[in-house]
Amino acid sequence: MKAASKFLSAASAAALSAALVLPGALAVQFVATSVAEAAVVSRVEVSGNQRVDAETIRNYISIKPGKAFSSADIDSAVKALFGTGLFSDVQINQVGSTLVVKVSEYKVVNQVLFQGNKKLKDNALQAAIQLKPRATFSQQALDTDVEAVKAAYRRIGRDDAAVTTQIMDLGDNRVNVVFNITEGGRTQIAAINFVGNSAYSSRRLSDVINTKRSSWLSFVLRDDVYDEDKLRADQELLRRFYYNHGYADFQVVSAVGELDDTTNKYTVTITVQEGERYTFGDISVESTIPEVDSKSLESVVETHKGDVYNAKDVENSIVALTEKVAGSGYAFAQVTPRGDRNFENHTISVVYTIDQGTKAYIERIEIRGNDRTRDYVIRREFDVSEGDAFNQVLIQRAKKRLEALDYFEKVDISTVPGSAPDQVVLVVDVVEKSTGEFSVGAGYSTGGETPGPSVEGSITERNFLGRGQYIKVSAGGGKHSRDYALSFTEPYFLGRRIAAGFDIYKSTREYSHYDSDVTGATIRFGLPITDSISTQLAYNISQEKYSLTTVAIPMVTAFLMAAAMFRRRSSMA
Repeated sequence: MKAASKFLSAASAAALSAALVLPGALAVQFVATSVAEAAVVSRVEVSGNQRVDAETIRNYISIKPGKAFSSADIDSAVKALFGTGLFSDVQINQVGSTLVVKVSEYKVVNQVLFQGNKKLKDNALQAAIQLKPRATFSQQALDTDVEAVKAAYRRIGRDDAAVTTQIMDLGDNRVNVVFNITEGGRTQIAAINFVGNSAYSSRRLSDVINTKRSSWLSFVLRDDVYDEDKLRADQELLRRFYYNHGYADFQVVSAVGELDDTTNKYTVTITVQEGERYTFGDISVESTIPEVDSKSLESVVETHKGDVYNAKDVENSIVALTEKVAGSGYAFAQVTPRGDRNFENHTISVVYTIDQGTKAYIERIEIRGNDRTRDYVIRREFDVSEGDAFNQVLIQRAKKRLEALDYFEKVDISTVPGSAPDQVVLVVDVVEKSTGEFSVGAGYSTGGETPGPSVEGSITERNFLGRGQYIKVSAGGGKHSRDYALSFTEPYFLGRRIAAGFDIYKSTREYSHYDSDVTGATIRFGLPITDSISTQLAYNISQEKYSLTTVAIPMVTAFLMAAAMFRRRSSMA
């Protein structure tokens, strides 16, 4: 008997008791007790499993031989088995005194292969998809991965890339997944048009955004790729630009790209509304903390009456006030700017209000997505650590520092509740990007003392071994020249924000009458003055050797002989 016919719900029993009334007698009253409450099986039988051990499946369900169970227990068992992500289908039925658990396992991915891809390497596509070797296979994951591969090609300007899939059954519930890719042609950006701008020219605004019109340099720079995410980021760049130049009412009305299928080129149109230009009105600081003197804090404010409104100056003032108050012992103080806009004289008065914020401490910092970059490389960009007071301003500063490293495509910092009401967990999500570069070049010189062809190449890594170190190796040369160089920089020398590095170089030249051999080294130290200003100290030592060539020896001998003859004639005279 199947489970569906085994159990009788209380509602069904009640309905049946109401319908059955014997003539001349009292109504028969059924006890509204589920039969499932008394159901007991002597054993649990598992079938359909190939890789997962039967005992493992029994451990996932709460139904045990000799113990009563209900329909709710069966529902929980089915959900528990589906929740493992190992099974595509689960059926649980009672046959006599045996509970039969029948499962269908997901197939296991043996290999993920890519065919037809040239512009994107296998490792780049592997990072974009979910299906991995030894992972479970599902059609839903495959469909998602197809769209992920197409999105990866859109990011390099190949919107018409086509992706088909092939599933190769290897037996034993194992499959190979093959992505067949037709990359298609590369799209370009024919024009970027700005509508509604009068304060700044379209050429000036084009310099602000990262999306660029296609040119002969686009083959190298790859900055003419149309990408909707990139275009959204460009809108934020435009907003920041206008906000920092007095246009507090600025808006991006729309930003769209239209593709011409005949030329495979985009036309990007960005419509803006600039608004009026504002200057700062009255600037003041207010404090709700009795021990904090607001007047003494006005000197650290970077906004001044009469200056052109600048959103960055407001942000810098918030940071400066927060640090000043925190240095006075109020780690939880919060600074909130309040703007009062005067539309008639186009001024914005700002009041910085200092409040005692809610006490919260950082329980831990959790970093996710850094498959290559070491944890400490990310943690050292924070001015706070576990156990410190939570300070939103310092968190945002750390986010900017991480973005400035240029190791990550995206940096997100969020908070989740900790183990106590006054504890928070700082979650740092990063998406890594390639930090290595390889370049090669060739040339031909027709002038100078070393004419002829020359080649040069270099390998640069900005995040060496995931340690945040910079290293560059370069070599070049021609028929009469050789150049070698090695550069290394440690951005956090001795655990401090001191950049220490060295350069080693060697250069040889063959001239008409002599050879030159230069060997040298430089030791560098970058010392921070502020977050945006630093100074560099360097010590350089080099040695240069010269040697006469064999071609020059007869000329020197002839010179010496001529000098001897001149001296002999002089003595004879």
